[in-house]
Amino acid sequence: MKYALTGCSVIDGTKDCSLRENCNIFVDGAKIVRITDAAEQIPSDYKTIDLSGKYVMPGLINMHAHLFGTGKPSKSLGGGKSQERLIKFMNSSLGMKVLLKLVKNSVTTELNSGVTTVRGVGDLRYSDVIIRDRINAGKMNGPRMLVSGPAITVPGGHGAGTFAEVGEKPDELRKLVQEHREHGVDFIKICVTGGVMDAKKRGEPGELRMNIEQTRAVCDEAHKYGYLVASHTESPEGVETDLLGGVDTVEHGSRLDDKLIALFKEKGAKDICTISAALPLAKLSHEVTQLNEFTQFNAGVVMDGIIECARKCLDNGIPVALGTDASCTFVSHYNTWMEMYYFIKYVGVTNAEAIYCGTLRGAEILGIDKITGSVEEGKCADLIVLSDDPLEDITTLKHPEKVIFRGKIIDDPKVKRLDVIDKAIEQLV
Repeated sequence: MKYALTGCSVIDGTKDCSLRENCNIFVDGAKIVRITDAAEQIPSDYKTIDLSGKYVMPGLINMHAHLFGTGKPSKSLGGGKSQERLIKFMNSSLGMKVLLKLVKNSVTTELNSGVTTVRGVGDLRYSDVIIRDRINAGKMNGPRMLVSGPAITVPGGHGAGTFAEVGEKPDELRKLVQEHREHGVDFIKICVTGGVMDAKKRGEPGELRMNIEQTRAVCDEAHKYGYLVASHTESPEGVETDLLGGVDTVEHGSRLDDKLIALFKEKGAKDICTISAALPLAKLSHEVTQLNEFTQFNAGVVMDGIIECARKCLDNGIPVALGTDASCTFVSHYNTWMEMYYFIKYVGVTNAEAIYCGTLRGAEILGIDKITGSVEEGKCADLIVLSDDPLEDITTLKHPEKVIFRGKIIDDPKVKRLDVIDKAIEQLV
């Protein structure tokens, strides 16, 4: 199909994030073939889609999402018998069918909310790989997916027994990488530290679980096959282990001193900022979150660390991209735009910087920037059409008028909203 998006203002998503008014965007199949002034005549073999007064920008890239959940609060997320029963069910044949439906619904929601590329960072039973393959085979619509399969960790590590597989000795960990490769993953996810919910000491979330030798074993094996390695990390000790062990992207992050900043630069590592997951747990009342003061305090520590890590990385020229940690409590698959809002509010960036970090910067980190991430000739038509200028008001991203993915147009996209999430987070915007 050939069509021209006419009369629109284009926000290209590049580092300068320029705004070009009164443009025509010519799309042939999946690609943007030309971007011209609106005065240019539309060839007869192109369908005209009038976008006068509208704004077009790149589709969002959610760099950190789990696809097995919705974000609704659940007792099973806190461990115990409820979680054990759920995991047992998910490991059954019926559970697999339910799991695939959940992942399918999640990626559909991501797409309809404006996310045209999603990176799955830990899901059960390679369900993410299966859905990615269905999308790539044209059996269903969905965003571009890069997926890790289950995360890899050590006994007692974050996600062990749920979304993460476990090994202890270096050989065991290398074998897990090989198994992931056999399943066709796109990258490797590890969990070097614990997190908020499994913290044992007040003020010390992100307890180190994987040592440098274990981390290096995974990274060396992954790099041998050309895989990047992402690590769940929420403490300075974890960041140091990541960087010395060879991790490529530090997910979440923590406080950084001069030594860690120097290591980031030396190793060429990147930071993936995920304010969306920690902020609700830290800022909402106990009545809403149903968490105790101990957990809320630790959530605040993690939140402050994520924000400080992103700010210091930006100040020191270290690449930062954005993810939501969707499926965590109060983090839906339709609120990726809120990570950009939080990034502006708490890290102190401009709207233009947030758009770059939420689009092209992620593509650059993933190595797909020649394909997607910006509105440029020769790239895939992964676009959002908006009624207002996001350079002026980032909240306009909440309701895209159209989502275009690989050239296919979704008019007036809808998502199934969850009242329990919306009522909670409306206090944060």
